[in-house]
Amino acid sequence: MSLSDASLSSPQALAKSIFRLPLYLYQLGWGPALKWIPLLILTTEGRKSGQARHVVVEYRRHGSKFYIVSGWGKNTDWYKNVLQNPRVTIQLGSEVLDAKAIPVDNPPEALSALYMFSRNSWIYESLFARMTSAHAADLSTLADVVDEFTVVRLEPSEEAPQLPTVGLFSEPTRQLATIIAVMLGIWLLISLARPVLPRDERKRGDS
Repeated sequence: MSLSDASLSSPQALAKSIFRLPLYLYQLGWGPALKWIPLLILTTEGRKSGQARHVVVEYRRHGSKFYIVSGWGKNTDWYKNVLQNPRVTIQLGSEVLDAKAIPVDNPPEALSALYMFSRNSWIYESLFARMTSAHAADLSTLADVVDEFTVVRLEPSEEAPQLPTVGLFSEPTRQLATIIAVMLGIWLLISLARPVLPRDERKRGDS
């Protein structure tokens, strides 16, 4: 198998919406608050449309380089896009970087990237097992199936980003979302701060 053969089954509509949730948060202008989460917005150029396409991907960082893994192997649109045009834009919180996307065809480098994902994470061990022919995909077995994964290295450059970042929702939409978020936050704080009455007092109040 090639490095782009391993994949999960295609995501359903609900799963796609969940995966795109961070993208919506960026569109609300809340991207900087998400920088502590290892997710970035990858912008590629559509191979057919020539338009900017945005996708949320989890990453692991090694020095100045970012590593990402395609959960749907070579069939994912963003991977097909970077094969045609490797110039991409990375949006990480308030940081915006121009970068080159390079498929990793060197097994030791790909294995190192997979280790960064699976290290101390049983979730990735389970996901990687589902993506490969192995019965398990822990640190001791990944080396046997490393050539079944699609791993991409993102190398930032000093140039200005060629592709645009995620556009913001309209000002009224962002204001409404902020108001709702504040109201939910206040409600949550009140709920947490509300004293819990002793059982006897609750019974007395119910009588």
